[in-house]
Amino acid sequence: MGNIATKILLCLIGICAPLFWGTAVAQNYPLKPIQWIIPFAPGGGLDLLTRAYSPRVSKALGQPVVPQNRPANAGIIGAETLARAAPDGYTILTAGNSILTLGKLIYAKLPFDSERDFAPITQIADSPLALWIHESVPVTSVQGFIAYARANPGKINYGAPGIGHPFHLAMEVLNQRNGLTMTFIPYKGSGPVMQDIMGGQLQAMFSSATAQMLSQVKVGKLRVLGAATEKRIPSMPNTPTFAEAGVPDFQPSAWMGVVAPAGTPREIVLRLNREIVEASVSREVTDMYEQLSMLAATGTPEHLGNKIKKEIADFSPVVKALGIKLE
Repeated sequence: MGNIATKILLCLIGICAPLFWGTAVAQNYPLKPIQWIIPFAPGGGLDLLTRAYSPRVSKALGQPVVPQNRPANAGIIGAETLARAAPDGYTILTAGNSILTLGKLIYAKLPFDSERDFAPITQIADSPLALWIHESVPVTSVQGFIAYARANPGKINYGAPGIGHPFHLAMEVLNQRNGLTMTFIPYKGSGPVMQDIMGGQLQAMFSSATAQMLSQVKVGKLRVLGAATEKRIPSMPNTPTFAEAGVPDFQPSAWMGVVAPAGTPREIVLRLNREIVEASVSREVTDMYEQLSMLAATGTPEHLGNKIKKEIADFSPVVKALGIKLE
C-alpha cells in the first residue's frame, strides 16, 4: 500500500507541478525585456502600428518591449521564430491574416500551424477593404461593375500584392459568387499594385482605404465603388457598403492580431491582453490608426482564436476552388 500511495503522490505532483510553475511565473512576470516580432520590413502598416503600441505596453509592464523586424519569405520566417520560442511570454508577434489564416490554406508546407502553435492574445486592427477601379472603367456602382465584368469576361485586369493575399481572395470571392472572369496579376508588394491601377494597367483592385488611394479619387484617377464592411468606412462616408449596394454577406478584410507561442501560461496571455487593449485607446496609438486608415479592433484571446478558425473555414473552399498551393 505504501508503494501505491507513493506512486499516486508522485503522479499528482507531476500533474500539478506545471500548473504551480505557470502560476508562479505569471505572478512574477515580466522580469526581463519582451521581444515583439514584426515579420515584415520597417515602414509598413503592421510595423508602424506595433511600434506605436510598444512604448505604452512597455510602460504598463515595467520592462522594455522591443520591436524586432524579421522580414523574409512573406512573413513566414518571423512567424516560425515565434513558433520555436519558449512559451514564457517573452516573445510575441504581430501578424496579419495572411499569416494567421490564409497561409495555412495556400502553402503546401509551413514550419508552423497557426491554430496549433500560437496562443491568441488579441486582435488589434481591421483594415477594411473597398473596391477601387480606374477612371477608364465606365461604371459608377458595384452592381454596374458586376454587370460590366460579366459582359466582358477576361478583359478586366486586377492586381494584389501576392497570390493568396486578402486583396486577391476578396476579388475571387466576388468572382465566384457572381460568375465573373477577370485576369489576376500578382505583385510583390502593395506599392506596385497601386502604381499600376493609377496608371491604368490595372482596371480594378481591392485595397484598404489609404490616404494615397483616397487622394487619387479626389483627383479623378480612381473611383471607389463599395466598402466591404458592415458599416461605412469613416474616411469615405459617401461610399456605400456592399450590402447597401445589393451584395449581402460580403465583408472580407485584412486584419492584424498579436499572438504568443502555444503553451504560454493563461495568466500571462491575459496580462498581455489587458495591457495591449488598454494601450489601444492611447493618443499615440489612436493617431496611428487614423494615419493608417485602420480601425481599432481589440478583444479577448477567445475572440481572436475564433476569428482564426472561422476565417480558415470560410476561405478554405475558395482557395481549393482556385487550386492555390505554394511551396
